[in-house]
Amino acid sequence: MLKSIIAFLEPNNKPEGYIFSSAKLVTALMVAGILLYTFTGGWGTIACLSLAIGLMIGRYLLVKQATNDFRDMHHAKKGYAQTKNKDYLRFIQARGQQMLRDNKALTKSAKKEIHELLTYTERYL
Repeated sequence: MLKSIIAFLEPNNKPEGYIFSSAKLVTALMVAGILLYTFTGGWGTIACLSLAIGLMIGRYLLVKQATNDFRDMHHAKKGYAQTKNKDYLRFIQARGQQMLRDNKALTKSAKKEIHELLTYTERYL
């Protein structure tokens, strides 16, 4: 049983998205809400659950933005392949650098994909 708990806490071969998961933080907030219920008469639970909902909404917005940015960069790569217009490459470069600078919740695979796109732009600019 201990091995299955450790495997759950440290998944090795599960696919990851563009943004880190917030499931562990949300679970911790829910447990804290349960523990605070008896001491605060329910107000601590409301606060913890509100924070958990805010965290889930924030992650949803980050995932949506990252997905749209990656889609736009891949469309720009296809556009450059068809038209050889260097504005597509400049767009990929600007968006990729902005994502690396602004979004600190990107996973390793997302950063790797951005670096591959930036390498592609440097090759043709």
